[in-house]
Amino acid sequence: MLQTFYCVCRRVLLALLFCLSSGYMEAAVRLTAEDTITLKKYYRDFVRLQNGSPEEYNTLVTEYEDYLLKHELWEMFYKVKTHDGFFAVDHQDAMRAVRTSFELFYHLQQNKDSAYMYLSMGLRGDIMKMMRNPEADSLYREALVLVGDRDPKFTTLMYIYLAQVDYMTHPRVSIQWADRAIEEAEKLNSFEFMSMALGIKCYVYFMIDDPDNFERTRIKYMKAREQYDALDPTVKERGRQHFNLRYDQIIEVAKTAFDGKFDEAVEMAQEGTLNVDQHVVIFRINGMEGNYKKEQASKRLTRGFIIMTCLYILIYIMGRRRLMRKIWKHEQELNVAKEKAEEANRMKSSFIRSMSHEIRTPLNAINGFSQVICSPDITFTEEEKADMRERIASNTAAITNIINELLELSAGESETVSANELKPVKVNEICRVAMAKAKDDNSKGLKLEFHTNLPDSFVVKSKKDTISQILNKIIGNALKFTEKGSVSMNVIEASSHVQISITDTGIGIPEEQQEKIFENFVKLNDFSEGAGLGLTICRQLAKSLGGDILLDKEYKTGSRFILQLPV
Repeated sequence: MLQTFYCVCRRVLLALLFCLSSGYMEAAVRLTAEDTITLKKYYRDFVRLQNGSPEEYNTLVTEYEDYLLKHELWEMFYKVKTHDGFFAVDHQDAMRAVRTSFELFYHLQQNKDSAYMYLSMGLRGDIMKMMRNPEADSLYREALVLVGDRDPKFTTLMYIYLAQVDYMTHPRVSIQWADRAIEEAEKLNSFEFMSMALGIKCYVYFMIDDPDNFERTRIKYMKAREQYDALDPTVKERGRQHFNLRYDQIIEVAKTAFDGKFDEAVEMAQEGTLNVDQHVVIFRINGMEGNYKKEQASKRLTRGFIIMTCLYILIYIMGRRRLMRKIWKHEQELNVAKEKAEEANRMKSSFIRSMSHEIRTPLNAINGFSQVICSPDITFTEEEKADMRERIASNTAAITNIINELLELSAGESETVSANELKPVKVNEICRVAMAKAKDDNSKGLKLEFHTNLPDSFVVKSKKDTISQILNKIIGNALKFTEKGSVSMNVIEASSHVQISITDTGIGIPEEQQEKIFENFVKLNDFSEGAGLGLTICRQLAKSLGGDILLDKEYKTGSRFILQLPV
């Protein structure tokens, strides 16, 4: 009798605790002991068959829902209905999932139970996820807002589902959702939620090719599985614990691929049930290996697109660079033309000033002396008349020299010497003639010297008159700018040319003027005689003979010019 009473009380107490744990205090009070036992049996079978076949599960859950409706256990009915929809989604039964969603929404509206509307929103999100509709993300987020803190298990499940939705489009966001699910699973001490959160996290790391984080997460997954396997079966049943193996096989495939066993990983993916997109996994493995095998058509298309894009970019860059080079070249040409125009304008101004001074000065002298000679009121001695005639002749010669230099400059710019015009010229002979003329012009009594290491019979093919003209001008400058000391000429043969150097002990040439003295109208002293064309003409004449004329910048005692003539 006491034993029977104890058994009855134990059953009632267990039923009461079951109802209280589900939040149905009022239902527990009004149910009989037999109803409570039936309800508990339904719930145990419901939990057990969630990992069973869809046929058995659907049969049981239909009876379970009818029983809950009959007794108006609405809160439990809503949750069972929601799990019914989730089960249909997990087994890709779209029609049952949609029908279940409509039935749940209908009963919520009928009973005006807005507090449980989050269940309907979560189920709708799961259906959208099954249909690969991006609206699932917003539905899950809305369900999280609606549930608040009332249902931690549902909240954790939403975190997991959000991680599953975002793993392709926003993998880093997916990992964040999975981390939040792991935190909640630890609070709930739920191996089911922990296994699902760690599993999706491993899968995301596999898809984004992050082997280090994958391995760390996989180790946590395996530890959780070992802890679950170590639990006593009665503890598992009492705590309603089970380990979700949804991602178990894909984790093994990913581990095999990260270990470099690509063929084995592809074979495992093809033969196993991955619970994820098999083609995406195989494509990911082929991408890791560098050989896409069954995706060759896609690979060629992608490669062709990349090549065409690169070619377009390359052509665009080359075309742009070519255009920019043309613009830069044109700009440089414009700058050069501008500089030449400015230089020409400067030279014109310099030429006008120089010619104005050089021609006006002797003309004024000629005009003045002419007027004096022709004046009837002044009587001159024969010596005075001779001096004035000499001055007039000297200034006339100066004007003539300027005109001749201008003509020589103009002729030198266009003059070219053909091979037929070149004749044998004795170098020592022409140098001695130049020094003899210098002796006649040496009014300052300078020391004149001539040195040569060539025999008198040594000849070069050139133009005698042109060489004489160059030497006379250089020696004339040396005599003009040397007040005391000497002017010397030295002749040597150097490899393929003859060097004739004229050295003086005059005023020399400042360093800042050394690069300009061969330019037109350049004079060291603006008040000295001449148009500043002598050295310009000398260089033009030297180049017409195939040679050149240089300034020895190392010589500091005066000036030294070197005429180079080809042998």
